[in-house]
Amino acid sequence: MKPIILTRTENMPREDWLLWRKRGIGGSDAAAVCGVSKWRGPLTVYMEKKGLLERSEPGESAYWGTTLEDVVAKEFSKRTGLRIRKRNAMFRHPRYPWMLANVDREMVGANVGLECKTTSAYQAEQWKDDELPDDYYLQIQHYIEVMGWGACWIAVLIGGQRFLCKKVERNNALIAQIVEKEREFWEEHVLKDVPPPIGFADNAAEIWPEDTDAEMVPADEIAEQLAVELEIARQQKKEV
Repeated sequence: MKPIILTRTENMPREDWLLWRKRGIGGSDAAAVCGVSKWRGPLTVYMEKKGLLERSEPGESAYWGTTLEDVVAKEFSKRTGLRIRKRNAMFRHPRYPWMLANVDREMVGANVGLECKTTSAYQAEQWKDDELPDDYYLQIQHYIEVMGWGACWIAVLIGGQRFLCKKVERNNALIAQIVEKEREFWEEHVLKDVPPPIGFADNAAEIWPEDTDAEMVPADEIAEQLAVELEIARQQKKEV
């Protein structure tokens, strides 16, 4: 099945693009919704989708990631000999309306995508052999499902001086789990206005920056709760 074009994104202002993102779950939300992201949790994503928390302006790493996307894409094509193209659109899954995708590139003449990344040299260990960060693996499987691809390449520039590219095959078992997690998040929380529990990756200070009247909880209780949530997250990551 082919994806539905929700809107064209070429020359779209960032503010408008962020508004469109609130209509569903994007690839960069997948790991957070599934509870395996180190940077964001389900509650953070929920508040963003409900307009209760705006995503912060892109930092230096995000800026250079966007700026160098074309460089990474061209290098990928040069090294592999594969022809690629931009799609300049936001896509929606034909069956699951909450699943959205803004993809970097797509192969010409093949049902395969390309995701372009940049990262620091400190993250090089996560890319050794056939490895890649969990966040990116779930993001790619999300895109594969929305776009109906059989696979998706990921190309990364590490530390500005090391280039790698890897082909990620479709993982139907994992995709089924992602779809169910995202369905539950969207239908049971976003549509019903029921916030999910705060996760270990949710930043409470960002979510409730002025909540000075919040009930104080003893530190040992907080530590115990975090330990439980961390163990649950570890088990979820192991299953994924």
